[in-house]
Amino acid sequence: MQLDHLQQLRPVCPTCRAAGREPASLVLGHVAVAEGDEVLEGVLLCSDLRCQREHPIIDGIPVVVADIASWAQHQIGGVMRRDDLSAYAESLLGDATGPLSEFHRDRSNLGIYGWAHWGDLAPPDGRGHGGAYAALLEHALALAAAQPTGIWIDLGCSVGRGTLELARRGVALAVGIDLNFAMLRVAEHVRRHGQARFPLRRGGVVFERFEAAVPDQPATRLSHISHWCCDVSTLPFADARFDGALLLNLLDCVSDPLALLFETGRVVAPGGPALFSSPYDWSPNATAMAQWLGGHSQRSAVGGSSVAELRRILSADRAAGVDTKLVIETELDAVPWHVQTGERSTMAYSVHMARLRRI
Repeated sequence: MQLDHLQQLRPVCPTCRAAGREPASLVLGHVAVAEGDEVLEGVLLCSDLRCQREHPIIDGIPVVVADIASWAQHQIGGVMRRDDLSAYAESLLGDATGPLSEFHRDRSNLGIYGWAHWGDLAPPDGRGHGGAYAALLEHALALAAAQPTGIWIDLGCSVGRGTLELARRGVALAVGIDLNFAMLRVAEHVRRHGQARFPLRRGGVVFERFEAAVPDQPATRLSHISHWCCDVSTLPFADARFDGALLLNLLDCVSDPLALLFETGRVVAPGGPALFSSPYDWSPNATAMAQWLGGHSQRSAVGGSSVAELRRILSADRAAGVDTKLVIETELDAVPWHVQTGERSTMAYSVHMARLRRI
């Protein structure tokens, strides 16, 4: 975390927000490891004496969540896992732990997201669909009424392609947000070292290590990108802090999709765009069915359609009875999105996209 990014963003304490208090500012506390003006290990401290919650900075990534104990319980494996083992040693561990292990699951997910974001950097080898995220992002940016400027937030940034592309397009600061620390570590490696590096599954428990240079100016990566580990339903930023937002293929991956829309409407400045997409691939593993926006209750007025339900929620007349401060301005449907899960396996989606505006 660069110190000037802290000054630009002026984060607030999500623990105070969750407790119903006026959110206090976060200030830099103890610094354990630093390189120049970049803090690699340390803590952000809530300035409210009633709270004084410590939010750790790990590998240059601030972890700013309301309940750090719950986050650590689910993410400690990703935080503590070594990334300096040889590919040979990792293959031994993969064989030993097997396909039902957390180790296999996490490596597989990193490979799926890593290939979608950075696979276009690899030489053509017949695998296909590398860098599919970049194509999706191009469709989203084509919906934007103007070139992105100012400070943008990339909600659900995963392994970081969106934040980099926003920086390339000239935003002053692109802030990537995700709750998965292992993915943020891949994104932060791109930012600091200009290299995409992750395990890539071929099939079964057989992986290879993907490594590719990311062509870009170091000044762009270091000065205009910041990655934060946060819950998108309780963001640690003040109202109207951002000039625009990306929320691509995130809605059906969070526990509370409506809270995501409310938070997006809260942190984006009036008049600012939010570029949205979703395949509405609802799963109870990610979202309890009661929280799905459509995808059930085909007896309803919208027949269970997620697209129709989103239009109700984000309509100018607030047809769904909630006010997220967002409205749909323009839409693009049936955008192809391919997720490659292995060397010979691909999931094909048809994605709904929209440009939302903060009113």
